[in-house]
Amino acid sequence: MSDEADQGFLIVFEGTDGTGKSTQLQLLYDALRRKGYPVIATREPTDGQYGQKIRQLYKNREKYSSEEELELFLADRKEHVETLLVPALNRGEIILCDRYFLSTAAYQGAIGFDPETVLARNSFAPEPDLALLFQLPVDIGLSRIISGRGETPDDFEQDENLQKVAAIFTTIDRPYIRKIDASESIESVHQSVMEHVAALFSDSPYPALD
Repeated sequence: MSDEADQGFLIVFEGTDGTGKSTQLQLLYDALRRKGYPVIATREPTDGQYGQKIRQLYKNREKYSSEEELELFLADRKEHVETLLVPALNRGEIILCDRYFLSTAAYQGAIGFDPETVLARNSFAPEPDLALLFQLPVDIGLSRIISGRGETPDDFEQDENLQKVAAIFTTIDRPYIRKIDASESIESVHQSVMEHVAALFSDSPYPALD
């Protein structure tokens, strides 16, 4: 989305549940804030009208058909794009987004949709400048959810479903995707994130990230 000098960057954090992407987003947000960058953090599903309906699916995914579920994700993203993402990019801000349309392609692909078709239906959404794909064996991710967070996996976080999601993530090929080994320590993963972001900033109006 940074075709022009006065536009910001969209950096998205993707991966199966339990990979630590939300933790890494917060660490990057804090690092950029300390250095004075104009950064905002957001997430999908959002807290908007459609995002709230999606969050209800965490407890009961049978409430809607597969197509209705996909339509909810698309409606939530359209609202997100119009109300937050595009205005912030046009102000020259750096957006850190926890999940975006790559997750929709992977998670909806796991229930039968063609991932590339799902991506095509997201053509209204700005492409990320950088998509950080956190990769971790599904069983380790589930262990982090259960023992680390003390949570019970929701309807999207079941092992069989996440195995399919992880496999689909590996098949999506876009030039802005950078894969990160999420099995390393939090600090090591953070350093990998910072290196990819520094490379993104190297040829931009933003000051170098050192």
